[in-house]
Amino acid sequence: MIKRRAKKSLHTKSVKSRAKAKPGLAAKTKARQRKRAHRVARGKPKPGHIVGHSRRRRKSEILCHNHVLHTAATANGVHGFHWFTVCAPAGWDPARDEWEVCPCGWRPELGKHYAKAGHVQWWREQTKERGSLEAVYREVRKRQREYRDKDVG
Repeated sequence: MIKRRAKKSLHTKSVKSRAKAKPGLAAKTKARQRKRAHRVARGKPKPGHIVGHSRRRRKSEILCHNHVLHTAATANGVHGFHWFTVCAPAGWDPARDEWEVCPCGWRPELGKHYAKAGHVQWWREQTKERGSLEAVYREVRKRQREYRDKDVG
């Protein structure tokens, strides 16, 4: 009978490597080390850059959303609507990167939010043309129903 050598397991560490670990600190995996190195290399985000999706806004960030038509209660991801946070340090002017305060009425409990200038202009024109925000919402819902019923496949 031929004896075979036992294969080394990928999940066990040799005695030498265990002895080198500092007491009280968990050993980092290679993936975690690479992730950290990438984050450090990336550095601080520049003003106007998106820093988070669907998460709570921090002090140095502004709440923004994309240009997709929506109503006051549209959730993230519905009909392609998404909201995110943008890096906005003190002294930075959002208008310089075409971010303007949005008059759409989306989630008023979250406070002031921003959108790109074209989207803001569309909402202002529609509100003026139709007379109220609720009338614009009715038109948006109508368009969403038409799109949903259309066979796009």
